[in-house]
Amino acid sequence: MDSFVASPRDKKRYDVFLSFRGKDTRRGIVSHLHSALVGRVDDTFKDDETIEIGDTISEEIKEAIRNSKFAIVVISKDYVSSTWCLNELQMIMDLHKKKQLLVLPIFYDVVPSDVKHQRGTFSLRRYQPSMERTMAAHVRKWRKALTRVGGVSGKDSRACKDEATMVDDIVEHIARELTSMQPLEMGDIVGMDAHMEQIEPLLDMDSATNDVRMIGIWGMGGIGKTTIAKIAGRNGLPGLQRELLSNILGKKQANISDKEKGCNLIKSKLKKLKVLLVLDDVDNEEQLLALAKDTSWFGPGSRIIITTRDLGLLHFCRLRIVHHVNFLGHDDSIRVFKQVAFDGGRPPSDVYEQLSIRASKLAQGLPSALDAFGTYLRQKISTEAWERALDILEKFPPQSIMEIVRTSYEGLDKRDQAVFLHLACLFNGDNFHRVATLFDHGDERIKDLRKKSLIDISPDGCITMHVLVEQAGREIVLQESKSKLWRRRILWEPEEIVSVLQNTTGIALATTEGVSLHMCDMPRMVSIDGGILNAINNLEYFKAFTHLNNIESTLNFNQGLGQLKRLDVTGSKNLIEIPDLSRATELEALIMKGCRRLEKIPENDSPSRIQTQATPANHIDASQSSKAINFSCKPIHRGENTHRVNASQG
Repeated sequence: MDSFVASPRDKKRYDVFLSFRGKDTRRGIVSHLHSALVGRVDDTFKDDETIEIGDTISEEIKEAIRNSKFAIVVISKDYVSSTWCLNELQMIMDLHKKKQLLVLPIFYDVVPSDVKHQRGTFSLRRYQPSMERTMAAHVRKWRKALTRVGGVSGKDSRACKDEATMVDDIVEHIARELTSMQPLEMGDIVGMDAHMEQIEPLLDMDSATNDVRMIGIWGMGGIGKTTIAKIAGRNGLPGLQRELLSNILGKKQANISDKEKGCNLIKSKLKKLKVLLVLDDVDNEEQLLALAKDTSWFGPGSRIIITTRDLGLLHFCRLRIVHHVNFLGHDDSIRVFKQVAFDGGRPPSDVYEQLSIRASKLAQGLPSALDAFGTYLRQKISTEAWERALDILEKFPPQSIMEIVRTSYEGLDKRDQAVFLHLACLFNGDNFHRVATLFDHGDERIKDLRKKSLIDISPDGCITMHVLVEQAGREIVLQESKSKLWRRRILWEPEEIVSVLQNTTGIALATTEGVSLHMCDMPRMVSIDGGILNAINNLEYFKAFTHLNNIESTLNFNQGLGQLKRLDVTGSKNLIEIPDLSRATELEALIMKGCRRLEKIPENDSPSRIQTQATPANHIDASQSSKAINFSCKPIHRGENTHRVNASQG
């Protein structure tokens, strides 16, 4: 089977194609126009600079015209003397007629009606002496093209006060048109009405007070073009300030030597202008202070919209108007997914319909995830392939989501990073206040993660993390130690836990900090004893869930208790005896709420340093240490752990 691999030039797209008669205009209007366009649009095709030596020029130009959004035709007095220019114009106007290309003619020192009716220097009679059949056909096409372009509203240089002003007007017009042509993804449109109903009153664009407003839009990161971040990373803050001024004022700005100079320029040039400024995906205070430190920098009626993942940044800047962007609802999620996966059409069968629902549920209302899933699954040619793909997606986050979470993760300090990973691997769904006691300054750190849109706190006080963020957090842990399971800091997969607990040594497990053990998921029975705790000698968090509730235990944990600060056996209805805690030299609290069958506590377990409690766990004022184990013998389900400490067996 024949195949075709596109070269980079085959995929080249241009914002603007410049058509002109070089002899008349190259060193004048065209050079000024091209220079101004370079500062405002992404790509401009100017044949004497863009084509590489050795290319087939005519074919390159045809391709460039077809792949351009806009054509600027500079029609000068000698334009029709070039068959090259006439052929370009013919192709441009044919695409314009088909609505595949926007056209702006510049009538440079010529009369537009002369172009339209081919009078004076625009007469095509010069080609009549050689009017063979082929040439006659060309002339007819050229005449139509000239008639059409002469009837298009453009710029008449004779009506402009000077060339510089005309160039500025043209570039501003092109920039506005190109902005309006930017396509909106379906995910950007679906569910937007609800947001607009909330945001429009905040903006209050028609306010009679003519005040300047800054509005913050806060929410979890998504995939999209974040121009501000790219420019900042490439040029630094002075480059970002120059880009801001260039885009608003419509003129390319000189280089800005330092941030303070940039701040002064923004204040002086924009304080009398009414602007709508959007600062997208701002991630640090320095960016914001360099671009929009105060409302006094902008003219009356201006609106500055700041989008960010970090609520703390908006609080730092004392923004009083903040809109929180929530996830899409169930119906909108399915609409977005189908739009991407089926090109706006309907699923071809009921099976695909059910798989679409499964995919949208997995995305949990995150537009970027819906787009990523839809794009990935549309490449699969059968329902079986969809099912296999969804099985993978339910375990491993797509790369796009991984990049979003990693960006936020890398912006955290080391301690907040550790808390985030433990929440993702161990405590998603647990009670906020109880989990907070497990970390140094846990309350503050968990709230900071919420401000950065990595978690939320439910109305009933539980930590909630989007399933894809949880996946990404776990993937970060996996990538830290890809091939050495025994060096992984947190373990949660049953098979891996069995392998580690039964086949490794204490020295090898020195880096393991947390274990989440669901007994009902274990592939076989595993014995948990003090030897294991002694082997995992850096263990801080141990959770063990089981469906059994008839355990009668005299728990024997004589080893591995050297780091234990709190022992909570709350709810262990069938527990008969507390283990010997003589080796628990750091023990500060013993909690025994609801232990109805408990017969005795060893005499050596009640020295004055141990605080014995029979009250609910959340009323206990214990040590703030994160070293704790909870041996509870009642059924516990994910998200329903009512114990204060960080481990439960029951």
